[in-house]
Amino acid sequence: MPGPLAFRDPGAARAGGYVLTVATVLVALGLLFHPVPAGGFEERPSVLQNTPWWGPIHVAIAAGFVLCCLGTLLLLVAGGSLTRRWGLALAWGAMTVGMTFFTGVALINGWVMHFLVARGAPAMNPILYDAFNHLLIGYGWLGNPLFLFGLTTLAGLEVRDPWLGLSRSVAWAGLLFSVLAWGRGIGSATGLYFLEPLIFANVPAFLWLGYVGFTIARTARAHVAAGEAGVPV
Repeated sequence: MPGPLAFRDPGAARAGGYVLTVATVLVALGLLFHPVPAGGFEERPSVLQNTPWWGPIHVAIAAGFVLCCLGTLLLLVAGGSLTRRWGLALAWGAMTVGMTFFTGVALINGWVMHFLVARGAPAMNPILYDAFNHLLIGYGWLGNPLFLFGLTTLAGLEVRDPWLGLSRSVAWAGLLFSVLAWGRGIGSATGLYFLEPLIFANVPAFLWLGYVGFTIARTARAHVAAGEAGVPV
């Protein structure tokens, strides 16, 4: 059994946990309405034209990504049990830096790609459209694998040597969904397009991360309340 969670900065832990909870719900909601990828990383004009909610979907995802970056950064700062092992510190750091870049994918999709398609850029100015396609792909390569590495590491450490005290079923579910979340990227990169629907494995993977954040925030709140009451924790 893991020892009780302790934090160097309970305030940062509480804030980071709550921010991460909100962030992951936003991302999950956006992904629920996301169309299935159409073979590869490039955004197809036909998919954008037939998805009128493309902009709002990616605005929600982008907002969630930014909050994910903030939440994981706060938890990294909170320290204590959250970083007592180098693997945990690596996981939080990887998710923070990964989301810094991966946000660019959702941002370009939410504010640029639908705008370009609506104004006929794929036909009238294909170089501009292709340039933004390559830009979002570059952001994706920089950010998504690093974030998923951090998420998978976090879940794997909880399964191997529990640090948060989640039930075994919840810990294993986090590892399963985080591994499956790699499927879309692997499928698009290798031509195994039948794996691309695994983009929806990101929904439970993000919700699991949100549950981790909420658990940390709740524990940090209890620490603060106990400290104010003069009760040792």
